[in-house]
Amino acid sequence: MAKSGRKVTMANLFTYGSLMFPAVWERVVQTDYRHTLGTIHGFRRLAVRDKEHPALVIAKGGAPIEGRVYFDVSDTDIARLDRFETHRYARVSIAVTINGEAQVADAYLALNHNDLTDIDWDVDRFAREGLARFMESYVARHAPE
Repeated sequence: MAKSGRKVTMANLFTYGSLMFPAVWERVVQTDYRHTLGTIHGFRRLAVRDKEHPALVIAKGGAPIEGRVYFDVSDTDIARLDRFETHRYARVSIAVTINGEAQVADAYLALNHNDLTDIDWDVDRFAREGLARFMESYVARHAPE
């Protein structure tokens, strides 16, 4: 229990897009977290129309998606991440495979379906061409102080 009497909760968080990149993650959260790679099934990571970042949607039979899992993220940082993701995403619990073992983690699922393309988001292209623009635009506007 926290001193205030409020229960402190911790969540594992699966990141599949911009938050996989340390420059973005470290700009949003206040604490260092243990992390590793994980894989999810039954989803697609789609490009968002005219944006650098992706969106996650449920997709039966979708190819496995590799992302980064952060462990025991504090409720304070979860609140910061929720604000960063805005009302266009919902945080939901999903199954993540880590080293062959299934675990539960939260992930941000897209609610903005009208803004999505039918094109899979390209991680390498984001790293090469989109990360700097994303940091200057979206992160500058949406990352908590």
